[in-house]
Amino acid sequence: MRKTIGGDWIAQDGEAIALRISVCRNCAARWYPPRKICSTCASNDLEQTVTGDRGVAYASTVVRVGAAPFRVPYVLSYVDIDGVRLLTHFDGDQAPPSDSPVRLTIGQIGSEGQTDLWSHLATPITEDTR
Repeated sequence: MRKTIGGDWIAQDGEAIALRISVCRNCAARWYPPRKICSTCASNDLEQTVTGDRGVAYASTVVRVGAAPFRVPYVLSYVDIDGVRLLTHFDGDQAPPSDSPVRLTIGQIGSEGQTDLWSHLATPITEDTR
């Protein structure tokens, strides 16, 4: 069995994924996960849209002691994409340098019993994948 964590916030078209975000029409603030009220100006005039699939790693860390569903070690990265910053698992075993280009993908991040846990991943972009 498969469970997608945050699946309501992921727009998927084949292998390509994007994130569903909110953009405030009043102050232009951008939010992930999407929301109904802007946390910057308190406006409820928000547009729901999706991001692209590419961004940059802002900061990363290797988790060596983690929660039970995740196999350690694993890498977590803050990723900036289209004006939002999200915390995501990184598809690799080493933390990427800051400002490294990444692509959003989807994949398994752990398991609970017979259930595979999936979510968005930051995948490094190399010269071969540009």
